[in-house]
Amino acid sequence: MRTRIGSFQFALLACACATFGGCMIQPSQDQMSLAKAMSTRVDTRPVYADSARFLQRKYLNAQSRDYVMWSMDYSSICLMGGHFDAAKKEMLNCYHHIETRQDTDSEKAAAVSNEALKVFKGEPFERAMLCTYLGMLHYMEGDYNNARIFCARADMSDATTEENCVQFRHDFRLAHYWLGRSYLKQGDEGNARVAFQKASQKLVRDGQAREEQQISRAHTTGREKRIELEKKSYQIATTGETPVFGAVDMSASPHQMGMPECIAAYPQAASLANPVLHCATSPSEFFSPDYQKKVNLIVVVEMGTAPVKYLAGENGCVDNIIRSHGPERSAMVYLNGHKAGAAFNMLDMFHQADTRGRSEKDDVQLAKGVTQSILRRLPYVGMVAAYWDVRADGRYWRLLPGEVCIFAACVAPGNYTLCVKTFDANGNLLPRYRLTRYSVPVQANKENIIMLHTKYGADNTYVPPVKN
Repeated sequence: MRTRIGSFQFALLACACATFGGCMIQPSQDQMSLAKAMSTRVDTRPVYADSARFLQRKYLNAQSRDYVMWSMDYSSICLMGGHFDAAKKEMLNCYHHIETRQDTDSEKAAAVSNEALKVFKGEPFERAMLCTYLGMLHYMEGDYNNARIFCARADMSDATTEENCVQFRHDFRLAHYWLGRSYLKQGDEGNARVAFQKASQKLVRDGQAREEQQISRAHTTGREKRIELEKKSYQIATTGETPVFGAVDMSASPHQMGMPECIAAYPQAASLANPVLHCATSPSEFFSPDYQKKVNLIVVVEMGTAPVKYLAGENGCVDNIIRSHGPERSAMVYLNGHKAGAAFNMLDMFHQADTRGRSEKDDVQLAKGVTQSILRRLPYVGMVAAYWDVRADGRYWRLLPGEVCIFAACVAPGNYTLCVKTFDANGNLLPRYRLTRYSVPVQANKENIIMLHTKYGADNTYVPPVKN
């Protein structure tokens, strides 16, 4: 199995190698700021405003051929920090840039040399996610017509024309979900029903069953190690000379099916009635227009990190994509400690990346790599051919989530403690990936949308003392 590390850990490792490898080279402030920004999705103490300002000052204002890549990462930081207006503004700029910017000279240069010389416009699934975000942001503002337009564009952006992936042309399920809700708001229940039907369809790709078995085995091994370490940590915390007050044994990892109906940290909250009035118990109910009409609370849960693009083949002539590391595969929502219900998985970003199909560009890149490899073995021209840069384009949207789940239910108005609990591929609880938000408002006669992203160690792992 391939060992994978996060972007922030990789940056720190590179800095350490440079420092202790005899060079004593210290990373610059810009290098550290970039590493910090690119670790936003996994950093437990991110400073969203600082990272966003750095990317804007250093990269967005340059308007280089990499503008779209930096714009996408900047927008992700704004979304995670709750700066939706800034995210929407930049995403609209990014979308306009993709649609209008042309550079014939760079396209010609990329055709015979390094593919990254051309203006970056993202992969089809990245452009689809950009449009989906724009659709969701317009929806949150009550602009349902533009929400519908951008969600429809998301579907078309991901609709590959490659015949070897024809069955995956319209499978960007997250866009179909928001498209269905947009149609409902416009009173078009017929098209809403079609959109929800598409959102409910999970298509299986080649090799998926084998991949899921490998992930399941890896998560089983990881859980065994995790439980052992958690037991040792709890023992040290409670039996040392200065025991930690309120320490919790995190080794207990129940299965998703065995989660209790009420696990409130505060006894006062547990004594209150469950605020959920109606929550879907099956996909067929969840994706029905009648149920979606009743929904007044939507929780968008982003889990994991983006698929990683890397160069492979002859002299890096082709680009491949692998699933990034991250154990979260499903989520469950609690309100005031009461089980509200499961969040339905709406998007697997690696699935979207892996079903883009083999394009003419891939064939051209492979031909360039093979040709260079042959020329390097010929007399006289071999030395010249060695300098021919035939690398593929390794740029990608690094701050995308790995998966997206949605919880939607009808909830009584009030302020709630919202807790998201996540589970691995085997359905076992991941206690250190818990995410809690306090005083979350659910207002009467209004649709309430909450956007969250899970990460390791970002929640308080200690239960505070309660005064009687």
